[in-house]
Amino acid sequence: MKKLYTLFAATALFATTALNAQVAVTFKVDITEYLAIPTELGANGMRIGGNFTDNGSTTPNWTPSAAECAMTQEGSTNVWAITITFPDSAVGNTQLFKFVNNDWGTNEGGTGSLIATDGCGTDDGGGNINRTLTIPATATTVSFCYDKCAICATSINDNVTAVSTVNVYPNPANETATLSYDLNAASVVSVDVFNALGQKVNNISLGNQAPGAYKQQLETSKLVNGIYFVRLNVNGTSTTTKLNINF
Repeated sequence: MKKLYTLFAATALFATTALNAQVAVTFKVDITEYLAIPTELGANGMRIGGNFTDNGSTTPNWTPSAAECAMTQEGSTNVWAITITFPDSAVGNTQLFKFVNNDWGTNEGGTGSLIATDGCGTDDGGGNINRTLTIPATATTVSFCYDKCAICATSINDNVTAVSTVNVYPNPANETATLSYDLNAASVVSVDVFNALGQKVNNISLGNQAPGAYKQQLETSKLVNGIYFVRLNVNGTSTTTKLNINF
């Protein structure tokens, strides 16, 4: 009888754990370029709006003014973040969202928004452009530049004295792509490749390079079709170029 009770208790505990299983998604936005327009950041800081409740989250739907939708500034940087949890039953669902400065009326997705023209946003039928995310099965961080599909550089000032004529070809690419650039001064160089969710899918450390013209092959055969961003890092500053993969 004791063994049966123990088995029942263990089964109940497993069922409760499975029922309450959640996945956390951290949303990050870099507003460096947005502030340089210039734009004033509202008193309530950066917020997020989306149909979160529709996907089982306790974060309310489309209410950036709610306390649950407030993002947190990361130190003294221009990066803001929020972590939202979803039940396992939401994995694979489409999550709509957008970043908001203070409250509605100062949000992404307006006329001419790059999240529409660059292909990472969808029109809701009323002229509003929303970002989309397929809810992952494991904890994930997605990072974006405000109102853009691209991953923001850590600084808005490209290192124009060190690097020039950055290009990626062919574009679209399939099996391989080539990143070409000219260094005007000796530099420490690396390359990052990000997918449209802001996840890093490749990193190449090239170390110290002398002045001159360079071509770096990028392995793309294992990537799925879609939009990617190639970030060339030179002496601590970055230049980002969009790359389409189409097999």
